[in-house]
Formats: sequence, structure tokens, C-alpha cells
Amino acid sequence: MSTGACRIRNAEPDEADELERLQERSSTHWGYPPGYFDWAGDARAIPEAYVRSNPVFVLEQDSKRLGFYAFTEGGDGLLLDKLFVDADEIGKGYGRLLWEHAVRTAHELGRSEFTVASDPNAAPFYAAMDAVQYATKPTAEPSWTLHMFRYVLSD
Repeated sequence: MSTGACRIRNAEPDEADELERLQERSSTHWGYPPGYFDWAGDARAIPEAYVRSNPVFVLEQDSKRLGFYAFTEGGDGLLLDKLFVDADEIGKGYGRLLWEHAVRTAHELGRSEFTVASDPNAAPFYAAMDAVQYATKPTAEPSWTLHMFRYVLSD
């Protein structure tokens, strides 16, 4: 039983390995077996330099990491590169908490929009958050495509 309130804080570089494991556990919610994303190479890696160089935020309660998100900057602007909730915590509203924090963070970064590259199973979540799907992108795994969303921040 939880005794504390949730909080979202900046991730620390020395948490990178734990965030990568949380990301892997989250993927099991959709039935992906361990190692399924090996075809993605380093795209799923979260090295300390990634945490140091990007806005990465952790949702925790009672010192337990429940989820996290990260923005990266690319040729297409600001990308919500990662948003993961631990598999045992999915469906409890933590994704929405992370999303709302991400929207505030994008606003604080002076952005008017950002994009999301989503797992096909998570696409309904982003649509429910009012992000608009504008494309799909193939990957090295023919049966798995990225669903691309754009979210425009309101004033």
C-alpha cells in the first residue's frame, strides 16, 4: 500500500540503467517477449549521456519509479521520444500524469508543438490525449510500425 503522493522530478544520469529496465518491463504489458526489440539496436538504449543531455523526468511514489518520459531534439523539432509506465502500473492514470507534465515542459521550453513516435499499442493513448496521428513509419521489423503523432499546445 502506498503512503506518499506521486511526484515528477528530473532524472539523474545514474538512473539510466533502471529507466532502461523500466522501459523493458513496460513493453511486456503489450505481450512483447523479452528481447523482441533487439532488432531496434541502440534505439531503446538509455545511456547516462541521454539522461544528461535531454529533458528526462521520472514519476515516483514512495521512492519507487512508476514511469518516465523524455524529450529529444531532432530535425523535426521536439520529439516525445519516450513515455513509459511500469507494466504493473499501467491503467492507473500515471500515463496521463506524465503526459500532462510533458505538455507543461514543452510549453516551458517555448514550444508550440511536439511530435510522438508511438508503439502501435500505445497509439490509442496518444489519440485520447488529443494528439493527432499524421503518419506511420516502417521499421526494421516488418510487423511493427511507428505511429507518428503531433500535439499542438494550446495557449
